[in-house]
Amino acid sequence: MAYYSEDLIEEVISQNDIVEVISEYVQLKKSGRNYMGLCPFHREKTPSFCVSMDKQIYKCFGCSEGGNVISFIMKLENLDFWDSVELLAQRAHIDLSRFEVRSFSNNTKLQKKEDLKETLFKLNKEVGIYYHNNLIEILNSTGYNEVKEYVKKRKFDLNTIKRFGIGYANGKVPLYNYLLEKGFSKSEMIASGIIMENSKGKIYDRFFSRLMFPIFDIRDRIIAFGGRVLDNSLPKYVNSPENEIYFKGKNLYAMNLAKKEKLDNIIIVEGYMDAIALQKSGFKNAVASLGTALTENQARLIKKYTDNVIIGYDQDGAGQDATMRGLDILAARKLNVKVLILDKSDVKDPDEYINKYGPERLKNCLDNSISLVEFKVKKLEKSIDINNIDSKIKFLTGVADIMAKIENDIERDLYIDKIARKYDIGTGPIIKEVEKRLKKASNDEIVIDMQSINRKMQLVTNIRKRQEQYIIALILCKDKKIQEEIFDKIKPEDIHDENVRNIYNFLIDLKNNFDINKIDILSKVRDEEMVKELTEIMYIDLSMSDRNKLFHDVIKNKNKEKLFLRRDEILKRISENITSDEKEILNFELNQIVVELSKLK
Repeated sequence: MAYYSEDLIEEVISQNDIVEVISEYVQLKKSGRNYMGLCPFHREKTPSFCVSMDKQIYKCFGCSEGGNVISFIMKLENLDFWDSVELLAQRAHIDLSRFEVRSFSNNTKLQKKEDLKETLFKLNKEVGIYYHNNLIEILNSTGYNEVKEYVKKRKFDLNTIKRFGIGYANGKVPLYNYLLEKGFSKSEMIASGIIMENSKGKIYDRFFSRLMFPIFDIRDRIIAFGGRVLDNSLPKYVNSPENEIYFKGKNLYAMNLAKKEKLDNIIIVEGYMDAIALQKSGFKNAVASLGTALTENQARLIKKYTDNVIIGYDQDGAGQDATMRGLDILAARKLNVKVLILDKSDVKDPDEYINKYGPERLKNCLDNSISLVEFKVKKLEKSIDINNIDSKIKFLTGVADIMAKIENDIERDLYIDKIARKYDIGTGPIIKEVEKRLKKASNDEIVIDMQSINRKMQLVTNIRKRQEQYIIALILCKDKKIQEEIFDKIKPEDIHDENVRNIYNFLIDLKNNFDINKIDILSKVRDEEMVKELTEIMYIDLSMSDRNKLFHDVIKNKNKEKLFLRRDEILKRISENITSDEKEILNFELNQIVVELSKLK
């Protein structure tokens, strides 16, 4: 039997979408933001089995089964935890050997893979320092230098250079010697991709005569580098190869900085230069997609920090095609997506726009970003001759396809009205075409009795338990301030429901070892009953709630509960045969409790 690092769990969950996996076993139909079907764990006629794509969890409101994609496979395939992880890894074509840390046959060899990751983080940090110091030394030198001129042309001030750790690779042998002096072996350097060796055994740098951009993960560790030439020679960019710690489809350039700003949205651009140009101009929420089309993993990463995204890819054909692909991936994760449209045709990207027209004008463009629907209609219009009758019919048919995918009836009607007025056509024909598509899509839908589901939920929860479940739900909302106050003001013994109390104790232990906002908590739970309880809590929707008010209400109710309990204890004690002095003390305390309770009403 092989043993695996915890990284495999994260990889398995990210590569196995729960809706896709469960759909292989259960017929699911979309219902609002969720998917519904007949529970595979008990017999039922009315669907009460709910799968959330947003939260990547499932819950049956009939039999209370619930969990994540690993829990589902464990239960349905009757496998233990790691066997389920292996099955899902094989389904997603994940190389398990990358995550093995030890086996009975060869413990030392496999453990080295885990050690290599830590070594690569340390090596990249040293390389980042080396490149950065190179650039600072050049900038402080006297006389003309092409690197200084390029940095000046790009308007990179010292603060920007330090903030992003920008450096310069001169491609000389000293980097190899520098890393040897720091204690790194040749094989470790080659594994990082920084140093290369040709067939004749010659050692040379991957990067030379390039401005260097370290790529950080969300934990501020350098995982790779991107290098840009100073002139127009090709290739313009050279990037680190993927290795044990770097997978470009899982990371976003500058996300480590953007996530600290706690802003309302994320702006996604194509390259390092665009992201840096935006951030140094005050748009601290700009990130770049590392020269690749957006992936599911990147969408999930964004979802951790915001629900709102603006795509600001290049305005040329390739950039617009990438935008279209990105829109669908982000929309599938229920992100509110808009597209940046630059109001000047003589520039192709945000970097050029800022340099030519300034950040204030770009802010106006960002404020006027168009919705996913508007962008798709705009792109559809460009592909046809709107003045030709046949083309116009084709265009309006395409519009009907787009409109039919809008779930909100009011939003759909507003768009139909807007398009009808713009293209001088009545709303009736468009509505009829949309209705045809909606009717076709609903023909095979399972009838879902939500009232029945709600009744089932009411049977398993009472008012006090629901209040205590809110405590866990608020912790899971990833608001660090609220989390800290809850852990500070609520003790485990304050929670009466045993299942909820067990979860609360579990979260306390978990936060002492992990950042609970950055891990899949369900994957850390091995107790089946706790998984069920935690999944039920995860289905509590606080998205429309005032979380601060809810938090204060929960705290207030807990305080009232303590006071009522103490009041009852005092009344019982007073009724017993006690001394007059003790009775006087208890009466004084009782009066204080009455005053406190009146304040909490």
